[in-house]
Amino acid sequence: MKDTGMIRSLDSLGRIVVPVEIRMTRNIEIGDPIEFFILNDEIIVLRKYTSTECTFCRSLDHVTYYKDQFICNTCLKELGDPSRIPEEAEPLQEANGESSDPARSGRRTRTEEMSQRLEKAMADHPYANQKALAEVLGISQARVSQLKRKISPSGK
Repeated sequence: MKDTGMIRSLDSLGRIVVPVEIRMTRNIEIGDPIEFFILNDEIIVLRKYTSTECTFCRSLDHVTYYKDQFICNTCLKELGDPSRIPEEAEPLQEANGESSDPARSGRRTRTEEMSQRLEKAMADHPYANQKALAEVLGISQARVSQLKRKISPSGK
């Protein structure tokens, strides 16, 4: 990896803007959680936070850490059993000829995706408070509060 050094000033609220070049090379998107820690009392390290959900299906139950990734037992079994791979592994074509690739059509926003993940986490952990839900999802407690307001039908 090539060393990259850039200088950025703190704004009046103590925030730093991570340059787009660094975000692109490290695959960090807007809204991704970032982890801060200090090495040897002089180096501040930033890295993309990896929550404890399955990399493939985003399940929060029975996950195993393997090669910098969390994988649930179900996905782990599917990865280890090649007979479960469908014979038709080609991309499906819609009736109008468009690809059913979610990256090309019907793409969800990050907020919609996170709202669905929050709803699933609330269903899986019905007695969890916002702080616990935030830890499970790898987001801030304030973001959980925002998403809960969006989810509730009355807006409260």
